[in-house]
Amino acid sequence: MVNRWYHPLVCAFMLLGAVIAQPHAQEVRLVGNKVETLINDRGQPSRLTDLIEAALANENVTLTATTQAWSGSGLRNGRFDGYIDHYSLDNPKLNYVYSKPFANIALHVASTSADAANMNRLDQLNRKRVGLETRFANTDQVRSERSVNWARTQDFFNNVQQLAEQRVNYIVADKIMLDEMNKMLIAVGQEPLYISSEPLFSVDISLGMRTAFADAQSVITKLNEGIERLKTTQQYDEIYLPSVNAKSILDETMYEDIVKRW
Repeated sequence: MVNRWYHPLVCAFMLLGAVIAQPHAQEVRLVGNKVETLINDRGQPSRLTDLIEAALANENVTLTATTQAWSGSGLRNGRFDGYIDHYSLDNPKLNYVYSKPFANIALHVASTSADAANMNRLDQLNRKRVGLETRFANTDQVRSERSVNWARTQDFFNNVQQLAEQRVNYIVADKIMLDEMNKMLIAVGQEPLYISSEPLFSVDISLGMRTAFADAQSVITKLNEGIERLKTTQQYDEIYLPSVNAKSILDETMYEDIVKRW
């Protein structure tokens, strides 16, 4: 009689013990600086964040979108294990390892003046006042370019605003964002921006992981593999590149006054 129930009971306890003993995947805490349409929260378009989440879909990843000051302090004190937005315009940091570039930002010249279409070199902007977001202007490479009078601004919205208010003659910005801005302008019958045919800078984006994080290299390997998987299944373009035929992913209410005064 004992043997009839003892064996299944022992098996049940062994299975339960195996489940309990199985290690959980270590949480990977990543951070990125908020950038319109690229790194966001609260359900707003977030193309870079979405790429990371899709590539690391099988990992225990927590991703925080925040300010540069908060992300910097969080990386220093160990609150975050890595950051998703290392720009190739910056030198690599000590005590970090990096993934292969998994996204690219093409920075083009734009203006309401037609000559912007042919401005494909920095020397063509010599001594001109040119708008540029601080996330690019404060990088190692751009800081060394002293021939251009950079008008630094916090974000894309303010960069476009200073062009609309004629405080600058040209801006340098993400080609995807410029195309999305032109969608809004064309939709209301306004003249679109003239955009240079070639990028002024080509900015690769990589994941940087703290070497103090035990699984840093493993996370990087899995990201590299995940990005390649997304590219082979065409999911990459669907996530990162806005549809040409869809309406602008920029917040129309936010840009309403700029478009009206264009």
